[in-house]
Amino acid sequence: MPNRLINESSPYLLQHANNPVDWFPYGEEAFAVARSGNKPLLISIGYSACHWCHVMEHESFSNPSIADLMNRYFVCVKVDREERPDVDQMYMAAVQLLHGNGGWPLNCFALPDGRPFWGGTYFRPQQWSDLLEQIHGFFQNSFADLESQAQRLCRGIAGAGLVEMPQETSPFSPDLLKSVYDRLSVSFDTETGGMVGAPKFPMPVVWQFVLHYHRLSHLPEAIHQVKTTLLRMAMGGIFDQIGGGFARYSTDALWKVPHFEKMLYDNAQLTSLYANAYKATGDKSFLDIAGRIIHFVLRELTAEQGAFYASVDADSEGVEGLFYLWNRKQMEEVLPEYAGLIADYWGIDNEGKWENGMSIPLRPLSDAVFASRQHLSEEELRQLVLMSSSALLKVRNQRQRPATDTKILTSWNAMMVKGLVDAVKAGANPIWQEAAVKAGEFIFEKLALNGQKLFRSYNHGSPAIDGFLDDYAFTADAFIALYQITFDEKWLFRAGQLVEQAEALFSDNSLPLYWFSGEGLNNAEAPVVRMMETTDGVEPSANAVMAGVLLALAHYFDNQAFHDKAVRMMVNMQERMLQQPSAYACWASQAAVLASGNTSLVISGPDALKNALLINRRYYPGVIIAAAENQSALPVFSGRFKSGQNLIFKCRNNTCEAPVSSVVDLIM
Repeated sequence: MPNRLINESSPYLLQHANNPVDWFPYGEEAFAVARSGNKPLLISIGYSACHWCHVMEHESFSNPSIADLMNRYFVCVKVDREERPDVDQMYMAAVQLLHGNGGWPLNCFALPDGRPFWGGTYFRPQQWSDLLEQIHGFFQNSFADLESQAQRLCRGIAGAGLVEMPQETSPFSPDLLKSVYDRLSVSFDTETGGMVGAPKFPMPVVWQFVLHYHRLSHLPEAIHQVKTTLLRMAMGGIFDQIGGGFARYSTDALWKVPHFEKMLYDNAQLTSLYANAYKATGDKSFLDIAGRIIHFVLRELTAEQGAFYASVDADSEGVEGLFYLWNRKQMEEVLPEYAGLIADYWGIDNEGKWENGMSIPLRPLSDAVFASRQHLSEEELRQLVLMSSSALLKVRNQRQRPATDTKILTSWNAMMVKGLVDAVKAGANPIWQEAAVKAGEFIFEKLALNGQKLFRSYNHGSPAIDGFLDDYAFTADAFIALYQITFDEKWLFRAGQLVEQAEALFSDNSLPLYWFSGEGLNNAEAPVVRMMETTDGVEPSANAVMAGVLLALAHYFDNQAFHDKAVRMMVNMQERMLQQPSAYACWASQAAVLASGNTSLVISGPDALKNALLINRRYYPGVIIAAAENQSALPVFSGRFKSGQNLIFKCRNNTCEAPVSSVVDLIM
């Protein structure tokens, strides 16, 4: 018989609906049963594309004897971390305090009121059974000790995200950014890109900062590190050489062997990063990679209504990565004439060799070197690879596909909209612009309820779960981005509405930063400890993104209060940027906006939109662009129109230079 999860909409929860474990969804019912039965909670957190989540589900949660222990001793709760990041943050913080690290599946034991006292990640079946017995014994015989442990953990969790106002602050200057960069660069892997060590995560927020820093400093080492990282990632097995899109991370230091799940949030941010790298360097291969990411997303992660699904699983037929693997014989069947050359190009049975005679397609050599060795021009090689990729993709699509998590998450969709906008700015592709606008309208109509309230997710035709800070911040950021390619002012007003709602829901009178969850949201289901998230993970800090949103809207609406709050938020983060730059890179990017003069470009006149299009092609990170052909009610345009004239105003810190009439005359 299915358990309670059969009534949920999350694909991850539904994967556990037929377990013999008597799972509860996270909510008041589970807490009430735990209290009435005086049982500890077992809170197990994961997500649909998580490989080791699947392994533990198969090994332990589907095992009747292990399930019997879980049901007898605990009230068992399953959580989709992507739907409830607030719950995941709290219990992850507990496990990190206990062990110094964490991951998924996340399995946390808590008192009946939800306070955690112990936890870990993946456990083998015998380990898990032994642990269940031990925790049960502690709960029966040493409850006071567990309660003391829970109190200590909750104090640690509550204090982890709080930021004290600094006694002294430094100006946001190039010297501050140099110190952040110097500290960050110590960890650069100068040979294979990324940061030293393994596993290797793409960390796009870090490389966006390094790219931005190079724009200000012109330091050759900075742009070299970005280029090395992006080229080596795109040549590695972490990038799907045949179908496009990036896997979540590489298990090794060479970008060769990925965990094969593909997440929307990674591919969204990497679209932005590669598009911006093209604008900064002129290297067209970066725009090509951005286009291939977009092609993957539009092909495999796009719903009929234009919104984007969450992820593609790593496993098919019970084997991790099987869908993506090839050997030389398989290629010969598809490409009898060119199989040898193409197999060599992708390292099949050589550099890409992995397990069971199969290989992960990757690029051992640059196109220039490989083409030269094969006595081909680079264009001939490019056409051959395109033809071969298309043929292999058709055959690959006949294999059993990994599962797709079809829930639509607001914050991740917003990041993909931003990624599409950045690609449009770089490449002016109308298909990409149409996709960005369509997804933005979906968010506004289906998840923001026309500006009245923002929800977290959408599945089976309806929204669910009140939105969190990242939903509001990332969506406002995406709406501002949509304005900057459409110049339809409704997107700015929509962004302003979201900021007003976020202020009401998440602000704190004693601090300029925002809570991650609203005090009154999901009231019966709220986590025990409310958290204030400030660090970048695989996604940028929602507080840091909100600071950037406030800076932008301060320009558009001439709102000094927005500007002042953003500055106060960043002042609080100065010391943390210096101490842990890889965890505060998004804050550092916002600080770079202030250090470079908080610049805006206001473009008016009959050719305003054409001029804006030309400016969008250039890499001006953090620069706010406003464009209107006719009179506009936006405060940013006040006094900046002259009948029939094209004007471009460059303003820094609210002081504008004399306008120029042509993009050619614009000096940045």
